[in-house]
Amino acid sequence: MMMSYSHFGDVVCFDTTCKKNKAGRPFGMFLGVNHHKQTTIFGAALLYDETAETFMWLFETFITAMSGKKPKTILTDQDAAMAKALTIVWPETHHRLCIWHIYQNAAKNLSGVFERFREFAKDLSECIYEYEEEDEFLDAWEMMLEKYNLKSNEWLIEDRRYEELTYDFKATQSFLKLSVNIEILKHASSIYTPAVFKMFQVELGKAYDCVLSICGDDGMLTKYKVTHHKRRFHHSVEFNSSNDTVICSCKKFEFSGILCSHALKVLSSKNVLKIPTQYILKRWTKYAKHGEREVVSKSSLNEDAKASMAKRYRDLCRLQTQVATKAAMTEQTYEIAMNSLYKVIEDVEAHMR
Repeated sequence: MMMSYSHFGDVVCFDTTCKKNKAGRPFGMFLGVNHHKQTTIFGAALLYDETAETFMWLFETFITAMSGKKPKTILTDQDAAMAKALTIVWPETHHRLCIWHIYQNAAKNLSGVFERFREFAKDLSECIYEYEEEDEFLDAWEMMLEKYNLKSNEWLIEDRRYEELTYDFKATQSFLKLSVNIEILKHASSIYTPAVFKMFQVELGKAYDCVLSICGDDGMLTKYKVTHHKRRFHHSVEFNSSNDTVICSCKKFEFSGILCSHALKVLSSKNVLKIPTQYILKRWTKYAKHGEREVVSKSSLNEDAKASMAKRYRDLCRLQTQVATKAAMTEQTYEIAMNSLYKVIEDVEAHMR
């Protein structure tokens, strides 16, 4: 769990929707996604209640177990106590709401609206997915409240704003493999895991259905308007030829870590045949677990001696597990590891004499 978190703990989903036994004690799980797009478990806890104090204790304990590394982003449900605890304990971490929980709450509290109005589900989805600018979202939200007479609905009038989640990944399941020999596709297949490559391939396929038009050009910086032929909205893309930087208003890269179809359309028009280095996230590559050393935990001056020894033991076991997993693959790597470990034992024993 700790090893997985060290590689893929940049984004964490925390969920307490699962209840345990008749008392209904919440069972919380820290989940993430690895470089194969598989769910991975970072930790779990059986809690007594769901108060802010309990969540504060849990988040502090979790980080202590993970050598002090905090996630960049955490996804949760709409629990107010949890939000309060995160603000206090992890103030630097971006807190976002899970789209699944938002829809579950909508279905629960607005079941009558869903039943009476066939178009409501479509309008709600558009509010969440289609609008990039805050003003556009607020206007569409206001129009939806007016259309379905929901202005006085207390459940909807909460002091919260739902951060948009921009793309539906279910589309990746039905896209056929490209049979053409494209350079940027070959590059993607050489670096990404199969699951992430499939996502990239879908975006590249969408790029061929996009229409490109230049809005401004001052030499190095070019601005484009990119429109998908089935969409009524356009996206704004900026390309800097000095460093192959491409920024799209859809925020696909910021959201999921791969370039969007709009950015790929622009890169293609500029004859960029490989994915620029700055847009290759290591966590999505075949080498996500290679190279970088994990930060080992250091003992504080006031820490108990037994606690310090336990931390050191944990760090050594974690590293040893990595060595064993990789070295067992071949006879040659096995011999290298065994000889090195015997040498380490000799050095440690010599130091202890």
